[in-house]
Amino acid sequence: MKLLMLGLASALFVISPQVRASVLLDWASVPPSQKQLEPVTSPPGPNGTYTTGSDFSNVLVTVSGSGFAPEGLHNPKIDDKGSPYSVPALSSAADFKASGSGTPTVTFTIDFFGFKQGVKNVSFDLFNVNGKNEGGLLVEDVVTFQTAGLSLNGGADDVVSGNTVTGIATSGPESTDEPGGDVAVHSGGLPLHQIVFTWTQNDVGSKSGNEAFLSDLAIGNITFTPVPEVGQLVIGLVACLLGALWLHKNRRKRAHSIA
Repeated sequence: MKLLMLGLASALFVISPQVRASVLLDWASVPPSQKQLEPVTSPPGPNGTYTTGSDFSNVLVTVSGSGFAPEGLHNPKIDDKGSPYSVPALSSAADFKASGSGTPTVTFTIDFFGFKQGVKNVSFDLFNVNGKNEGGLLVEDVVTFQTAGLSLNGGADDVVSGNTVTGIATSGPESTDEPGGDVAVHSGGLPLHQIVFTWTQNDVGSKSGNEAFLSDLAIGNITFTPVPEVGQLVIGLVACLLGALWLHKNRRKRAHSIA
């Protein structure tokens, strides 16, 4: 019986989701030909949709613009480490028009479509969620998460309130990585299949004319732990139990033959 219990405990340890290795979405492995995300709509226009062109560990990242007229979302791209971010990152730039149809918004969707049971312990960083002084006008980045249950930790240049991060100050020019605008995002132990968040801007004051303020937002350091499929858990458990039974039976035979 002790051997059976040991086999059961070993099986649960070996196939337990808690001991599955974490996966890093390695932007550095993307070939140069796929550094620019592929447009889903052609021509993409100011409210285009773009997606990663390859299957990065069964994960698909989609970036789409809406409410822009006529400025809008630029073609998102993957920046190498050091240009300007400290890690390889997926960056998106957008011209938030002073006036247009609706509220100019960029939506980011991270789909873990390749994992039937979902993933957990998701972690990634957002860069450049901050405020900018544009001709005496403070323009604030606003990032809002539609996915519930996430932990958000902001920097010196942004404020977290519930599921929203608002940029309130700037540490440097837009063309550089600004550590004060970084946001660390974490999920818990519950499985999920998708993370969605939007990026808009608040204007503290009034814009003049038809100015468009160019801003940049980037994602990096995406890691997660796949949740094992139920079938794999059952098969692994049964295999370990059968092995334990076989060992127990052989042990009894040897003891009997010796006696």
